[in-house]
Amino acid sequence: MALLRVEDLRTVFRTEDGVVQAVDGVSFEVRAGSTVGIVGESGCGKSVSAMSVMRLIPDPPGRIEDGRVLWKGRDLLAVDADEMPGIRGREIAMIFQDPMTSLNPVFTVRRQLGEVLEKRFGLEGEPAGARMVEMLRRVGIADAESRLDQYPHELSGGMKQRIMIAMALMCEPDLLIADEPTTALDVTVQAQILHLMQQLQRELGTAILLITHDMGVVAETCDEVVVMYAGKVVERCGVIELFEGSRHPYTRGLLDSILRPGRPRGAGVPTIEGVVPSLLDPPPGCRFADRCPRAEELCRREDPPLEPVADGHLAACHYPLEAV
Repeated sequence: MALLRVEDLRTVFRTEDGVVQAVDGVSFEVRAGSTVGIVGESGCGKSVSAMSVMRLIPDPPGRIEDGRVLWKGRDLLAVDADEMPGIRGREIAMIFQDPMTSLNPVFTVRRQLGEVLEKRFGLEGEPAGARMVEMLRRVGIADAESRLDQYPHELSGGMKQRIMIAMALMCEPDLLIADEPTTALDVTVQAQILHLMQQLQRELGTAILLITHDMGVVAETCDEVVVMYAGKVVERCGVIELFEGSRHPYTRGLLDSILRPGRPRGAGVPTIEGVVPSLLDPPPGCRFADRCPRAEELCRREDPPLEPVADGHLAACHYPLEAV
């Protein structure tokens, strides 16, 4: 049974130029203890999908227009707004995209972690301090006691990200949503953060919804993958199936653009020609058609449904690629 099931989610933003269809009919699920990656270019709707799950879309200008977000069988979109704070953090936690700006610069680490413990568990004083030190040590922060009294500007990017993870896991949630958790970090720290998340997942049994544009991160950490393009899901499958037999031309283009050992000296990096269509006025048919070398008239006329192309493998393409 799925821990989280998102069904036909639609989120829009009203602007002076019109309505932006940021998330248009997105569906996926996350099972207990698994890691699901959402990948795609910037602006394809990954973060908006996650924010919609958490019901953190600012209204106005945003609005969740349709769909269901089933959390343990209960539709979060139908839950009273007063109940959501008890679900956020306690059952579903989120690491936001930029650790440099996610922490409040005028409060110490102790103040920010302590607020979570006070509001969720009513812990204060020495019991709260002991819990904070325990969590900082768990995420690999040395000299945890002294770090509690530091301000964010006194910490490195990797340290801030570890503190964000500690804050998210403080309540031992069933699901952790990690939105680009390695953005702006150097390669060594990225590897440490990913290893840390995997280690904590094994210890706590937490499911992870990982939002990223890095296919290398997907290959290393994910069990299943959701590929998004222009607000829609274009492919869903297991991580092995994705790398060994992607069926959608967009996914294949993303994989082909990865730099691999053995590439001839001076060889250019393959790219996907063209640009993502405007979500203010999306074109009819497949949104990838203008960039797809396989597109036919049908692709420009009819939007392909997301349907099975193999066992457990779905793709939204009128002419799916053959598995390699």
